[in-house]
Amino acid sequence: MGDKRKEEIPYVIVEREESSGLGAFLLGAAAGAVTALLLAPKSGEETQRELKQKASEAKSDAETKLDELRREVEDAYGQARREFGSRVNEARSEVEGRKHQAEEAFRAGREAARRAREDLEQRVAEAKAARQAEAEAAASESGGESASESPAEGDGEEKAATD
Repeated sequence: MGDKRKEEIPYVIVEREESSGLGAFLLGAAAGAVTALLLAPKSGEETQRELKQKASEAKSDAETKLDELRREVEDAYGQARREFGSRVNEARSEVEGRKHQAEEAFRAGREAARRAREDLEQRVAEAKAARQAEAEAAASESGGESASESPAEGDGEEKAATD
């Protein structure tokens, strides 16, 4: 089977004549020259002009793209700067608010301490007066011996409470 297949495939045989092939070479060179002249798009001067124009267009396009990029970078920088400034202002406001709250809490604590001290002083004074009244009542019942000692003790307690 393999042999029959090889026989069925067509093949081409090239025979050489005793010539040098110079005629074929010259014919091919002439055909190439004619084709080159017919297909040559422009003269050298025109090609240089076109290259210069294309280079100028490329330069202009690059400058345009660079300007666009520069604008985009400037816009992004401006936006980032505005956002940063906004966040800094928010942080400052927050700090100021917290500072104000702390000051108010300090004032309120100070006021509460002052009121508590006044209340304590008033209670001490009331307790002292009540004790003195009890002492005087007891002294009047017993003849007045302990009434003179009681105020002196009360003075010492009041002095200790205010210190």
